[in-house]
Amino acid sequence: ISRKNLIKKLDAVFSQYVRIKNSDKNGYCTCVTCKQKYPYKQIQAGHFISRKHYATRWREDNCQVQCYSCNVMRYGEQFKFGLKLEKEYGYAHPEILMNLSKTTVKFSNDDLNDMIEKYKNLVEIRKKELSL
Repeated sequence: ISRKNLIKKLDAVFSQYVRIKNSDKNGYCTCVTCKQKYPYKQIQAGHFISRKHYATRWREDNCQVQCYSCNVMRYGEQFKFGLKLEKEYGYAHPEILMNLSKTTVKFSNDDLNDMIEKYKNLVEIRKKELSL
């Protein structure tokens, strides 16, 4: 499997994990920025720091559930997103992520495979918890 496909696979399973982790017992998520509820399969894993930065791309503390409107049409509503991160992780967290995003991180194919397996397992555990 090519590196490009490993990254694609990891993105998909990481997104699924972020969404299912943040869903209620009925499988619904609340958009972090507009507070609307959606089934976890119809919401997105929004990133505070853009996915182009590998140092923060697969960090759970950089991702929250967002509806398509907020994540895509409103470019992630970064200010509101940052307020949520401050509330959840502390005042300095958005700045910490910003600084981290400027660092260079190199993931090996083995690293990517390990993360794929980790998030696959976490998705399965959460699906069982929710009886999905």
